[in-house]
Amino acid sequence: MMKKYTYIIIILIIFILSYAVTSLYEKSHVQKTIYVVSMTPDEMSSALSDKTIAGFISWEPYPAKAVDDGYGRYLVNSKDIWNNHPECVMAVSEYLKDEDAIKALIWVHIKSTRFINDPANREKVLEYGSEFTGVDKTTASAAINNTIYIEFPDLNEMKTGFEILRKAGGFKKDIATMGYSNLDDFFSSLIQDKYYNEIRNRLDSDPNWTPASVNGSLRFGLIHNDIHSLGIYVGQKEGYFEKVGLIPDKNLFFLKFRNGMAITNAFSQREVDMAVFGATPVLRYVINDNGKIHIISGVNTGGTSLVVRADSDIRSLDDMSGSTIATPGFGSIQDVIMRKMFEGFEIKTV
Repeated sequence: MMKKYTYIIIILIIFILSYAVTSLYEKSHVQKTIYVVSMTPDEMSSALSDKTIAGFISWEPYPAKAVDDGYGRYLVNSKDIWNNHPECVMAVSEYLKDEDAIKALIWVHIKSTRFINDPANREKVLEYGSEFTGVDKTTASAAINNTIYIEFPDLNEMKTGFEILRKAGGFKKDIATMGYSNLDDFFSSLIQDKYYNEIRNRLDSDPNWTPASVNGSLRFGLIHNDIHSLGIYVGQKEGYFEKVGLIPDKNLFFLKFRNGMAITNAFSQREVDMAVFGATPVLRYVINDNGKIHIISGVNTGGTSLVVRADSDIRSLDDMSGSTIATPGFGSIQDVIMRKMFEGFEIKTV
């Protein structure tokens, strides 16, 4: 009889242990979910302030301003979770045939980027950042510290961004149907590095070298209050545009847009010749809309941040499961960075 009870007890123990292990496994594999809503950066700031969203992902300086104003707190900076990730690039219309103009603008971009990255210019850069975005120097400093200004994009990370967007359903067609044999073939067509390489080599040999002046006028698009485009303002303040014959409001006209989609619309209407905006809107425009543009330089990596309410208990991405956050919209570079941040989460659009 005792032997019989012993067997029963052993079976019960095995059953209980099996149930406990199964429960723990299932608990550890519960699907984490993040809810995403599309907003403009100004709308994000208001929604976070009045607590209708748990956080937002936007370009700087909006995250820095939310922190400086006291209602936001940094949770994740994009440069810390995705090294050398794609962000803003400089793109040129295929209809712009003036090579001198393209070279002149790349020259300005390289000169401005090197000015920003020179520690000796720190105070000037903070002053320019404050003027350009309309925030105080403390906020500008935080925003600039989160942004890495670059001369050319990292091709491997551009491919990573492409794959993230493809898996999310961001493309209406496969690049094979466009005549490309593989991803390398596509990017070799999209990204033209010959102008950048030429200008960089000349400047490396002689920092005082200046390319030929531009004859004609240019329309340049950029996103309103985006500190990623700080180099454009530096180029104006330091006189780089004038050195290549481009005078703002005379033969160089800056047009400001609210996001990358608005810029691609302007390209399709041939209202801009060149622009600085997100790499993934460029990809979507070229693939989905047969956009006639090429990437000719990088602008930045980093500079996108996830902020949460300052008074929340959120201390990690896992803590955000079940929360609602805002991004500028599907297919934006912030949307792609969000998908990289929340790998393993179910992402639901609301």
